[in-house]
Amino acid sequence: MGSKLKTVLLTLTLCCSAMVQAQYSAGFGLTSFHGANIDINRVGFNAFFEQPNSDIRTSYYRATFLIPQKTESNTQIDALDFGTQPQKLDAREIAKTSFFSIDGGQRVYFLNDYDIGFALYGGFHLRGILSSFSREYIVPDTIAVDEYNTQAIPRQYSLLLAFGVNVGAKYQLPTRGAINLDFTLDVVSRLYDPMTILGQEISPLSVSVNLAYRFDWY
Repeated sequence: MGSKLKTVLLTLTLCCSAMVQAQYSAGFGLTSFHGANIDINRVGFNAFFEQPNSDIRTSYYRATFLIPQKTESNTQIDALDFGTQPQKLDAREIAKTSFFSIDGGQRVYFLNDYDIGFALYGGFHLRGILSSFSREYIVPDTIAVDEYNTQAIPRQYSLLLAFGVNVGAKYQLPTRGAINLDFTLDVVSRLYDPMTILGQEISPLSVSVNLAYRFDWY
């Protein structure tokens, strides 16, 4: 009888232990995105879902929206007719790009479990990036605009694919949830890029920083 009671108590203990483990998590936070040899630095927001496969291994999916970036530069535009003088005219070029991505992969936690205390984590991921590009010109009011090539480029979209690694740290809060800080390194390639955004607006080698609050459901 005593042996059966011990078995029942052990089973209940194991069940209770399993119940206190987080079943899934969701979070949101801030993101900054930077590229090698490109001066454009982007900032925005991220939201993610994370689910444990074990105490130390999880799968995650994250959506990132970065505030559209507008850049201005000096350029020259050409006259449409050889009889127009001057043939070239100084102008301001305004280019605008947007950035939205979804990445996902697995993380392995070290030092502690997924939902216990302070832990480090790392893993690999895939990222799909949707970016748009548009351009317009600003010329002096004294110039006949219809005599020069000032045609704006309407918004066009590019689809990029990235493969990368993410490393970070997590601190479990005394109440519920955790604070996550991670860094991702992406190698970006083009799938469809009619405006050659990759290499001009987004670097083939890019780094992002993500700071987020993670809420755990049990």
